[in-house]
Amino acid sequence: MKQVIGQQGECRIVKIDAMPKGIETKQVERVAKGYIISHSESGHHHLLTGGDVMERTDKVPAGMQVFYAILDAPAEFIQDAANPHGGFALDPGIYRFDVSREFDPFAEQARRVAD
Repeated sequence: MKQVIGQQGECRIVKIDAMPKGIETKQVERVAKGYIISHSESGHHHLLTGGDVMERTDKVPAGMQVFYAILDAPAEFIQDAANPHGGFALDPGIYRFDVSREFDPFAEQARRVAD
């Protein structure tokens, strides 16, 4: 079962029952406030304040990023900005974060949505 928790800018948050089997992942950059789920050109990143976070590296559509987080304790999903998007308090569990993409039919390419 999956439960959509919400959307913050280009990041969709989904609570899932279990990690997918056999996926390839890599570590995620961590700064003082948490793990960077989505970089911002202006430095106002979307961050997860705790847990064990990884980025999926296989079978991800072009222009998109997929992250997974295993939370043993409550954490927050926030934006590091002076006027941030509303944050989300997350209970312990397993979450998937999808960083949106958009398709440009003129350039015939997918790219990350800029927030």
